[in-house]
Amino acid sequence: MANTPAKPEDTGDNAFLREVDEEYRRSQLANLWKRFGTLAIALLILALAGLAGWLFWQDQKAKAAGEAGAALTRAIEQLEVGDGARARPVLEAMTRDGPGAYSGLARMVLANDALAGGDKPKARGLYEAVAGDSALPQPLRDAALVKAVRIGFDQMRPAEVVAKLKALAVPGNAWFGVAGELVAVAHFKDGKPELAKPILIALAKDELLSPSLRTRAAQLAIAAGVDIATLGINTEPRQ
Repeated sequence: MANTPAKPEDTGDNAFLREVDEEYRRSQLANLWKRFGTLAIALLILALAGLAGWLFWQDQKAKAAGEAGAALTRAIEQLEVGDGARARPVLEAMTRDGPGAYSGLARMVLANDALAGGDKPKARGLYEAVAGDSALPQPLRDAALVKAVRIGFDQMRPAEVVAKLKALAVPGNAWFGVAGELVAVAHFKDGKPELAKPILIALAKDELLSPSLRTRAAQLAIAAGVDIATLGINTEPRQ
């Protein structure tokens, strides 16, 4: 039987070349590690430290929010049972250093407390402070703005009411009911019932709003000259 020719890789020369190639690659890797290994380790340490710091910050943030939430709840409960002497200092402190939105929530609670006590100027000032604080969530600011305008409506010029609430007095907005009614009444006070008509019609037809608000809107719309058939609802107050 004839001898099988040796494969190229089996020759001594090829084995030698493979060893040289492997040694060269090991040498290259060693050089790369010498050049960049320390930097890679440093970057890894920095990344891990940054991650650890972020996790710690998140944990502290969540802990502070939890403590603030518990303190706010206690203060509200104390106000409800007439223990404002203990609740108000806590709320006042929270308005200055409460985490996240809690400073605004504390001001809202103090405003409600002032309003319940008959101090409308103080309540309005607190609501306006929340409404004007760009660091607070927009829904909270919108709620404060509507409350501020409701309190000060009789002292405000109709044009001022419209300017403040027109962005909220649109169908689909969470505050459309209250803001829309205030804007419509402001138009009436300003002698411009025609401007109130579209808002009143939309209010009267909005089935997501309370029946009492829809009825008031329909009655105002009729007073402004809107045909009752346009409204499509029963305008008689419920018994």
